[in-house]
Amino acid sequence: MPATAALPDPRPCPACASTSTRWAFVVDGFPHVRCRDCESVFVSPLPSPGVIEGTYLDPRELVDLSASEARMRQEARARARVLQDRGCRRVLEIGCGAGFFVEAVLELGIEIEAVDPGPQAQRAAARGLPIPARWLEEHQPTGPYDGIAMFELIEHLPRPLEALQQVYRWMRPGGTLALSTPNAGSLAGRLLGRRFPMLCPPHHLELFSRRGLDALLRRAGFQPWRWESFSNLDHATLQRSFQRFFLGGSSAAAGVAGSLAALARAPVRLVDRVGWGTSFEIYAEPVPGR
Repeated sequence: MPATAALPDPRPCPACASTSTRWAFVVDGFPHVRCRDCESVFVSPLPSPGVIEGTYLDPRELVDLSASEARMRQEARARARVLQDRGCRRVLEIGCGAGFFVEAVLELGIEIEAVDPGPQAQRAAARGLPIPARWLEEHQPTGPYDGIAMFELIEHLPRPLEALQQVYRWMRPGGTLALSTPNAGSLAGRLLGRRFPMLCPPHHLELFSRRGLDALLRRAGFQPWRWESFSNLDHATLQRSFQRFFLGGSSAAAGVAGSLAALARAPVRLVDRVGWGTSFEIYAEPVPGR
């Protein structure tokens, strides 16, 4: 997302294009509004292109993933198998982060290209993975793709519709789009409001509701065929969340938080099953003739 012309202000809904919004809250100095039609939440006005780009490239964004690496690799392998089962032989991943999905796809013998200029991805590139430091707009495909993955990416983009339309043009008929993104309608989002951890501007510029994300995908020419809700709330994550938002950092609070985390596991699984998890995982196919 190289810096270009200033983006319009105020924003229509980036999901459904509605201009009917209501005030939501301010997070870290960034005003958020909620779409009255689809209930997606987004930053308005947008930060400048320079701020968005600088945030994404900031080397301080490198994080230690050792505590969650095993779970993330398991998740990446499951996602790669979905594309394998769909017959994908040539895949593009946009926004590859630590590179676990790239590795999972390569393990299956599937050809993959990847683009991500961020520091986490470039650390993965230093391990020998084929991840050039390139923005989506700078990518020049050598041919159509059977599958394109955008995991935990679309919420970062100032123009998500344009990005998805570009993805549509790069995809082979009958191909598969795989993406994940935070859920604006999650139970955690409803309960925590502005304290919902997925509200983290200027990293996340929009959080989509299911209705909004469905509208966005269809506007871009995609037909979703699989929706899943998930939270990735293992015991350690639940314990940290209870301490951060409710109990504080004392040793006594840590013990209470651990007990609460154990009790919360079953309700969290139920929340995921009914579609109120913190994130969505969606698979879609391009509609011919768009």
